Amino acid sequence: MFPNTRSLFVWCLAAPLEVEGAILTSRPKPIVVSSSPPDNAGIPLDSFVSFSFELSSWPDFAGNLTHPNTFSYNLLNNIGQLQGSMPVARVGGNTQDIAIFDASQRTGLVGVVRPNISADYPTIITIGPSFFDSYKTMPKGMRYTHGFNLGANSSADRAATYASAAYACKAIGDNLAYWEYGNEPDLFFASGYRPFNYSEADYVSEWLNGTLHIEQVVKSACPSLKGTKFMAPSFAGVAANGYMTLDPVKVFKENLNADDNIGIISSHNYMGVSTSPGITLQGTLMNHTNVIAKAAAQLNVSRNIAALGGNLAPRVPFILGEHNSLARQGRPGLSNTFGAALWGVDWNVYLASQNISRSHMHQGTNYRYQSWQPIQTNLTDKGTKPPYYGNLAVAAMMAKPSASSILKITHLEASSQNTSFYTAHIDDVLSRILIVDLHTYNTTANNYTTNFPRPMVEHEFKLPKGCKSGQVQRLMANGSDAVTGITWDAKSYAYELDNGKGVRMFNVTCGESVEIDNKGGVKVQVPWSSAAIVSLEC
Repeated sequence: MFPNTRSLFVWCLAAPLEVEGAILTSRPKPIVVSSSPPDNAGIPLDSFVSFSFELSSWPDFAGNLTHPNTFSYNLLNNIGQLQGSMPVARVGGNTQDIAIFDASQRTGLVGVVRPNISADYPTIITIGPSFFDSYKTMPKGMRYTHGFNLGANSSADRAATYASAAYACKAIGDNLAYWEYGNEPDLFFASGYRPFNYSEADYVSEWLNGTLHIEQVVKSACPSLKGTKFMAPSFAGVAANGYMTLDPVKVFKENLNADDNIGIISSHNYMGVSTSPGITLQGTLMNHTNVIAKAAAQLNVSRNIAALGGNLAPRVPFILGEHNSLARQGRPGLSNTFGAALWGVDWNVYLASQNISRSHMHQGTNYRYQSWQPIQTNLTDKGTKPPYYGNLAVAAMMAKPSASSILKITHLEASSQNTSFYTAHIDDVLSRILIVDLHTYNTTANNYTTNFPRPMVEHEFKLPKGCKSGQVQRLMANGSDAVTGITWDAKSYAYELDNGKGVRMFNVTCGESVEIDNKGGVKVQVPWSSAAIVSLEC
């Protein structure tokens, strides 16, 4: 039913979904869907589906002026076309606080990997002026957040960081979203950048001094760039715990926004650490209960910062400026599977429903949780990875007909540990229902025998009066452990087919419709380990 992405063909079957050998079960009662969104529905920002790129990997993902990365260009453009606004690219991460600017360096980035420290990225880095050319290669409408080095503590290194701001603002120009100064300073002690007694007051003092210098350089070098703001504080954790030594709420109590230059509040999140024992696909990622619990910690930070009031709430949105499945670049067999794509759908749409306003999923060359590998290396083949298909489904759920339209996302209480439901209202009219099935279904004998028939659940919804028709788009693969053969709406976005552009696949259902009866009832069948969006005319 679901071919390998190397199978090359271009049409789909406009027919009801069929899964060979599937066992069909039904929910005990219909889910009632309201004609209007509740008062607490989430209102995501435009460009909700966005990305965070490891600074040392950015030249790989973007290319340069002579060799732009058209594969990345196509994949980002796909997202922009689906959601109606291009992603925002945040360029930073761990290597942000390692990179030293050298105005005389002709090469964009020179990095030295020291495997005893990290095999995943260079830990000695210098960047030259041509590094910033990579900001000029991506699709029209892309905006950028560039991360400056706060970790380096010598006067020479800080002077170099401030000097780099002139090159950054000239390259990015009006495509600037925000600046960022420092990545995860609550881990500066663990990283060896600051002593254990480095306090919230120390961080705030450094941050205010540094951002003032950056703003002065930008004002001089790019006088037409008005009203530039920062993304902050970009902490790894939600509270000080000994390993993470700073509290995100306390830094705002210490008046981090004294200069009123924070345009967006950023936090980081991972569902676990890839090297920890007990991490599983079903228990850690494909688990709606765990999604709610992890989000609750972020929501607590957001509420506590908003409660401080002043010049922060309610006008400064709270986002996840860096996140993905498992910290330390993910784990093979988990972070690179179709199950991780389904987690990404559930996690991101749940965030949107809770007014976490934008999502930057972190990417890096050779990272296990990446949405795509931008170049060929001796470790990873260039190509589209399973999480990207989840990004597409989230973008489709966030689609708006115009920039002035108001999108509201609601999490439905009928959700359970293994199945989640969401609605999208546009301008207060019911527009979409999302169903995410989080039961693992493996194509190997991991949990089941190889002959275990794939279950399929029929969900019934009671829609408001006036809903006339429904069209179904599906996120599908052979199982939760699949790493190839994945489709969104019967399209493959494989590098091998058309350099990341969508290609209709042979023998995959598309153009599927569902009937709405005269009482507003509609039934949708969803196989285990899959997701479906029902677009409604109401």
